[in-house]
Amino acid sequence: MLTSPITSPHFHSRVLTLISSYLSELSNFESSNDPATKSTPPAPIIPPLTPVDTPLTPGETVSQLIAYSSLWIDLCSHDPLISNISRQVLNIEIAYASFCGVGNIIIPGPRSYSSGSTDNDGLMQYARAIQEALTIGSYIQMAIHIPMYGNDEVKDVTGDLRPYAKDHNSAAKGKANKEVDLFETWDAWNLIRSVCKYNSRLSVGKKPIQSISVLAGPRGCE
Repeated sequence: MLTSPITSPHFHSRVLTLISSYLSELSNFESSNDPATKSTPPAPIIPPLTPVDTPLTPGETVSQLIAYSSLWIDLCSHDPLISNISRQVLNIEIAYASFCGVGNIIIPGPRSYSSGSTDNDGLMQYARAIQEALTIGSYIQMAIHIPMYGNDEVKDVTGDLRPYAKDHNSAAKGKANKEVDLFETWDAWNLIRSVCKYNSRLSVGKKPIQSISVLAGPRGCE
């Protein structure tokens, strides 16, 4: 089967511009001494997709495609802004793919396995985002892209949202000093499927050199 991204580079550029504008506004707010300013600017909301934001359109053949969501989002981010934007992107993509009639979607796995005050904070954010996506795409089969062990295969991509997060460098340094746990990815998948109540439309997949294959159904390997 053929694969297709759900959104285009134009949409990616639009999201990056939105984040940059917000961060600039936030910086001006923080440096302002105006007592009339009482609250932090609200997080930006991504506008609906336009025709140039996606290569997909409803049709007879679209159901034969395997769509994949954006690689540059970070649902596990410790920065509320980045996790919020990432979740918006995923929800927009799932909703539009569902509207077009896509039956299968590949979603990138967790970018890290600990990114909050406790080891599972980032994973819990990710799991809740996947649970929400399953609700939005009520008939779509979703495969979570997770490596066999560790997450060294997940590299920063062009236009990645991770560098926009606060304390990104310190988080990356902490990750570099962490030993790889051979059972870490299994524990991550087990937490995700548990939060999603072992949804039958959720599976886990790995990426060989040039293809993607499903490893396990909702209950994994017993």
